[in-house]
Amino acid sequence: MPRSPKPGALGEVRSELRKLLALKADFTAERPEPGLADLVLRAPGVALAVEWKPVGDAANVGSAIRQLGRLRGHRGHRGKPMISVVAVPFMGETGRGLCAEAGVSWIDLSGNAWIDAPGRQIHILGNRNRFASRGRPANVFAPKSSRVVRVLLMEPERAFTQAELAAASGVDRGRVSRLVRRLEAMDLVDRVDSKAVRIKDPLVALDAWREAYDFGQHRITQGIMGGRSSEEVMRRLVEALESRGSEYALTGLAGAWLLNHHAMFRIVTVLLRDPVEPALLADLRFQEGPRGVNVWLAVPDDDGPLMGRRKDSGAYCAHPLQVYLDLKAHPERAPEAAAELRRHLFPSQARG
Repeated sequence: MPRSPKPGALGEVRSELRKLLALKADFTAERPEPGLADLVLRAPGVALAVEWKPVGDAANVGSAIRQLGRLRGHRGHRGKPMISVVAVPFMGETGRGLCAEAGVSWIDLSGNAWIDAPGRQIHILGNRNRFASRGRPANVFAPKSSRVVRVLLMEPERAFTQAELAAASGVDRGRVSRLVRRLEAMDLVDRVDSKAVRIKDPLVALDAWREAYDFGQHRITQGIMGGRSSEEVMRRLVEALESRGSEYALTGLAGAWLLNHHAMFRIVTVLLRDPVEPALLADLRFQEGPRGVNVWLAVPDDDGPLMGRRKDSGAYCAHPLQVYLDLKAHPERAPEAAAELRRHLFPSQARG
């Protein structure tokens, strides 16, 4: 996981902001009231509140945005609003999206920035990550571990004890305890009391999960099925699976269409509990191969993606959370379908 490039990261941020804003004199810097921001910078015509995070992922950026939100109402130069700025070593796509939703400016130490200040708009993108490091995603989003986040997001208003999380997720209590501590460190959960936790910001947690999620980790069989339409292909596939007693859930574009009929689809994607059998492929007259694909059969490493599935219009559909995650890997109108689904997942939390 990338960390601060050096202890003087805030000093480097301050220097970069001065250059970007083309200031003739240096900022005057001050510490705001404790707990509001890491640094406040003032210069003629502009005042900035800067919150530094050592990683530009969704969890850290979301936490910084919440922190800066406490400065609403604070004023800068001549009573103008103070400009909130998230600063990180490198700002990823998800973090940029969160800042755009919240109307918060950002800068990274890799040379990128998106700053909207009075009389100045600075938009710089395309510089590579100077602080890239290899490593696996945070373990809270590993296939089995992510069941805990899944349970919390399926009931975002509810506070869960660790025993309740273990029972609902099927994850042993020792691992749940470690995962809850990790989620607290990532600022993704609030401790309601000494025993229970609740998801803090469902959209930030969802974005952090999606950022780490990799549909390609599933065992995926791609191929072609005949049919006059995608709906007919989906119906034939569902009938074959149900006649065999297979546990399945439609996801991706087909799942999104079942949930809200927002976007038509060509590729029918289904999650399966059990491995794909040659007899099933033969019954479906399934032609395996990469060209002209219209069916993806995906077998996850863990049963978590099938949690919360429900029957809709005669077919089992994955939980909307899972459909949203899987749309990340889909072509066609997947980004549009994902945006629409995200708007409806947590209506009380929606920011645009």
